[in-house]
Parts: sequence; structure tokens; C-alpha cells
Amino acid sequence: MLTHLIQHLEGYIPVSDSLRESIQKICKEINVPKGTFLHQPGKICTHTYFIHSGLLRIYYQKDDKEITDNFAAEGEWITSVYSFMRNIPDNFYIETLEPCELIAIGIEDLENCFAAYHEMERFGRYLMSSYFLEHSERSLSFKFHSAKEKYQYFCKSSKNKVSRVPLGMLASYLGITQETLSRIRAERDPF
Repeated sequence: MLTHLIQHLEGYIPVSDSLRESIQKICKEINVPKGTFLHQPGKICTHTYFIHSGLLRIYYQKDDKEITDNFAAEGEWITSVYSFMRNIPDNFYIETLEPCELIAIGIEDLENCFAAYHEMERFGRYLMSSYFLEHSERSLSFKFHSAKEKYQYFCKSSKNKVSRVPLGMLASYLGITQETLSRIRAERDPF
């Protein structure tokens, strides 16, 4: 698992032997069964997770409905950003949708790594920029695109997740009803 993380980092920054050793010290490899909650409302999210294998989602509850905020799969990161960055409780859940192999990194360890290695700080800025761009694109999509266009964008941008995400969760993520999503999928795949 750690090799996967190092390769991921090397796609963005140079990884010196010293940085590699530091990363090895702060990373905890964990195997998590499907249906496990890594974070729950009212708690502080103290870790970020690099996904070696598996699928997870972040969601919240509103009026007794689960509203999916995001999905993450292999080679991606997941955390409850607001809670993690501010060190305060929030209203989100992080749930495994499949058995997962993850690398957990605590906030204090990560901040120390950022302070010690300028390249890691640069990687952190890249991750946050990517997060904000993704959320901005999604916000624009909600404002200006039809249900069909939202689904098409998800299929294009998240090919490795489309067949793995349960229909109801995907509909909630797209901000449409499950019936509308079923209709859109039937039009797209008539057989």
C-alpha cells in the first residue's frame, strides 16, 4: 500500500529518501470492512485517508434523507475537510461502500510533515486546489446543467465509480430523484 502512496506523491512532487522515511513513519495501513464509518457527525475528523483499494462516500442527513456529498476510490484521498482543517466537529459521515485498504495519516503528523518538507506543503496546496475546483465544478453543474448532463459529467469524470455506486446514492449526489436517474440510464443504455 505504501508503495502506491509514494508513487501517487511522485506524480506531483519529488520524494527524497528522507521524505520517504518520514512518510513511512506517519502512515498507518488499515483494512476496513464494507459499511464502516470512519467519521460521524458531532466528532472531529482527525485523519485523512489515501485509498489503496475500495470505494467510500461522504454524506450528511437532512430531513431523514441521506445526501451524498462525494465519492472517492483508488488513488484518491478522503477526509471530512471542514472538520479536519478546522479541528471542529461537523455533520458528515465517511462510510466505506466496499472493503477498503487505506492509509491513514493524522492531522498533527501531516502538519509536521508539511513544516519539515516544502514539497509536501506544495502537495497539500495541490490537493486543496483540486478539492475546491471539483466542488466549484459541481456547484456550477447544479446551477446550469440538466439532470442528464449532470449524469453524463459524472460518467465522464468518474468512470471507475459509475458501476460501483448504488443508484440511490448516485441520485442523491447528483441532486435528482432515483426515478429520474433510472430514466436517464434507460435512455442511455436501452438494452
